[in-house]
Amino acid sequence: MKETLLTIDWVNVYKEVKSALETGHAVIRDGVAYWHSLSGKSGIAQHLPLKEVVLDTASIGEIKQLMQMAQSMQLAAVGLSTGVIVGAMVMQTMYLAQKIDKLQQSMDLISEDVHAQNVIFYMGKLSRYFGVVESARVMLLDRRVAEETHDVAATLIAQMGNERNEVLSFIDNLLSYADKLSDRHLDQVLDFINIMLDLVPKAIYIESQLCDRYGKFRLAEHLMRENSRRYAATLEHYRQWCNGKVKDSISGRADPQALAFTRKQEDLRLLFKSEDNALLLQELVSFAPLTLKA
Repeated sequence: MKETLLTIDWVNVYKEVKSALETGHAVIRDGVAYWHSLSGKSGIAQHLPLKEVVLDTASIGEIKQLMQMAQSMQLAAVGLSTGVIVGAMVMQTMYLAQKIDKLQQSMDLISEDVHAQNVIFYMGKLSRYFGVVESARVMLLDRRVAEETHDVAATLIAQMGNERNEVLSFIDNLLSYADKLSDRHLDQVLDFINIMLDLVPKAIYIESQLCDRYGKFRLAEHLMRENSRRYAATLEHYRQWCNGKVKDSISGRADPQALAFTRKQEDLRLLFKSEDNALLLQELVSFAPLTLKA
């Protein structure tokens, strides 16, 4: 499948702006370069020029593969643009939609097989949450709709905030429930948690981008900072829980749970060491707002 990606055309970025971006004297927010207070200037430095690049994403399942393709096509012209490229790929390609489909399949398996009412209840909440995230992603594809969708954006931002917190709380609670599962059920739940925890940073990124698109820059910074902390706490909780299970398997215990974790070690390593998620959760840098002279 071929997809068109809009990415920054670095050849046509002003030399002064490119230099400022490289030295931290300008920052990129939603495709616009703004002067940082360090520059002694304020406001917009440049609306960054874009170019279309056609990517063949049919055989690509992970952002890392997209990044390798981007680097081979020299899309990341300056070091700091790597995070921008990752974000563009999350927003503009079908990557996220495909991941959400994969999560839905995992949820369907668990719902069919695990008949705990509280688990089934939260599966519905997860479907709604990632449905809202995908709606926000689609809306961000076209800047021209921004003027007509301020009310829609406000509703989506509120929905994502409420449902994201419930999703992360659910993961924390699910770990206690997973301690009681059989080998087969535990395999399904581990796949589900791994997919979900890999998706959440992409959702957090889209939430902050939605705020940026509608001029809520301080809110975007606040949400990125607080959501990243909350996600990091959940991920660390999961890491510690997994470490305990892996130690059981290393110590020679051959119970079903220990064996399940042995099979999932590579998936867990990829999740806990994800560079892509770290890039997406980078703290947003404030810019110097335009000051009007009296």
